[in-house]
Amino acid sequence: MQTHQDKRGLAITVAGAAAADAHDALTDAYLGFRIDTGGRLKAALQADPEAPLHQTMAGYIFHLMCQKPLLERAAAASAKATSLAENRGNAREKLHAQALAAWTAGDLRAAVQALEAVLIDWPTDVLALKLAHYLHFYLGDVAEHRDSVARVMPHWRPHIPGYAAVLGMRAFGLEEAGHYDEAERFGRRAVELDPSDTWSIHAVTHVLEMQGRHREGIAWVARDVSAWDGKVHNFANHVWWHKALYHLELDEPEAVLDLYDNRFRSEATDDGLDIANAAAMLMRLKCRDVNCGDRWEALAAVAATKAADHILPFNDLHIALAFAGAGRGSLADAMAARGAAGDDHWAAIYRDIAAPMAAGIAAYGTGDYAAAVKALAPVRYAWGAIGGSHAQRDVFQQMLIDAAMRAGDWRHASALLAERQALKPHSRDTARRAAQAAAAVSVAAAG
Repeated sequence: MQTHQDKRGLAITVAGAAAADAHDALTDAYLGFRIDTGGRLKAALQADPEAPLHQTMAGYIFHLMCQKPLLERAAAASAKATSLAENRGNAREKLHAQALAAWTAGDLRAAVQALEAVLIDWPTDVLALKLAHYLHFYLGDVAEHRDSVARVMPHWRPHIPGYAAVLGMRAFGLEEAGHYDEAERFGRRAVELDPSDTWSIHAVTHVLEMQGRHREGIAWVARDVSAWDGKVHNFANHVWWHKALYHLELDEPEAVLDLYDNRFRSEATDDGLDIANAAAMLMRLKCRDVNCGDRWEALAAVAATKAADHILPFNDLHIALAFAGAGRGSLADAMAARGAAGDDHWAAIYRDIAAPMAAGIAAYGTGDYAAAVKALAPVRYAWGAIGGSHAQRDVFQQMLIDAAMRAGDWRHASALLAERQALKPHSRDTARRAAQAAAAVSVAAAG
């Protein structure tokens, strides 16, 4: 076993130069959401299965795929990575193995702390940075998500491979924390440097969504499609989902359904993000009384194959949305049981936040709107803990408002809509609903 350097000058323990090249190719593929990431992982393991970071990266990728059958493979990779790092790895590789072991044990906070420890001493470790970025995001740690990238920025320069991706991460962290102007500046610069970087494209889509710049957003997604569509994996579907959000806000449901059928749900995959994209969009349409035909049942049939996995509450709650739309019943009890039985990071979130949310979603699906409000309202300031972005979780806020209106709880609805208008002053749907609620409150007061 030899010590080589990766393309960013960091020491890696590998068998030779070919294995070092395979490591770089895998890191770049993961960073860029490329469709060849699986093939690059296989090539790296073939080039040197005894390289500590190759086993660690295998474990990371198996976890990121959120497929229950892959969790056993993640655990096996973690055990091997820990042994290899202990016997032959350098200090950075040991910390990576420690992060993977914590993740495998369900201690996501310990995992991200180990990754942040890597970044203190090796701030150009783009793998550690990207993984910390992901974990902060799914832990709902908005400030940490923003600041993690800020801490390493002084060490990055345009000539360092991955610089554009780092700018994109900085952009997304800033956007989720509400720093929209700065986020847009970083995101646009990242895309100028690398037009294929879908995470950076995606960061700018979030800014435009949060600022109500819907026509700009449609143009932004469509501006250079050939640079990324067909070259990245299913994360491309999520970018198309964002385009559909713009059309929805412009009251163009036909365009939304066209994107559903021909872009982000053109294949009936069982991937968690793909299911989430579809379920959240159909529920937004349902809140607007748009007939989605047989799409609900088709989606629920696929979602049902993942309903017992309970890997991420974010994924489970979108399965709950699919079930509610198709009239398939509640997942609240199963999610509460997952919380009661677990001792990992997600257990309390399943029990205290996700299970009540699932009960509210199910109640909405059956038309018991007062029960939906009763379940959703008390936890609405806590549901950031399920992970995901503000834009993704907004479907639950839309459901709560719609449920309050359908229940005739006009004062509550009016208050929620006043809050929403302050955050989204350019939303046509919010303005329409606010006027409807205000009129109902006035009628009730006059009577």
